Amino acid sequence: MNTFSTVRFGQAATPFGPGLIGWTEQGVVMLHLLQSDDLRAHKILAQQYPESTLQRDDSQAGKLLEQAFKQPHPVTNPSTLKLFLNGSPFQLKVWQALQDIPFGEVRTYGELADSIGHPGAARAVGTALAANQLAFLVPCHRVIRASGESGQYRWGAERKARMLEWEARQLADSNAAR
Repeated sequence: MNTFSTVRFGQAATPFGPGLIGWTEQGVVMLHLLQSDDLRAHKILAQQYPESTLQRDDSQAGKLLEQAFKQPHPVTNPSTLKLFLNGSPFQLKVWQALQDIPFGEVRTYGELADSIGHPGAARAVGTALAANQLAFLVPCHRVIRASGESGQYRWGAERKARMLEWEARQLADSNAAR
């Protein structure tokens, strides 16, 4: 677990409901999609960074989340937010591979495992996805079951389906504008 002297955080709207974002000088450390506008959501950060001072800044959080989702053109202007990923070497490899999946596309757990040189490690890939702290920014929502079903998602299967639909619409709108 990393310790930062200060972790800034805040809540703001995302296209998928309220978001809790945390950041340090090293980059964004957390983006969680919340079920409601829970005023105690910062406890998520407190559990992750118990040695850090937490400073709330909803204004900056709104700017960061706006940048994360780059409406209305996330396809042509993907997020340039600096991310700070903290995990095992295998998790980091999986999370990097997720960031290589193009906007609006999906991969199966098995395809992702193959792409990182671990054929047959689909379940381990799923475990790494479940540990992802950066919703949308590290796009674990783009991984589906081999059957074509969207499957589970840390922030809700219904939200995952909405995210995939949103990306498809953004991509279609971007292509239509060309």
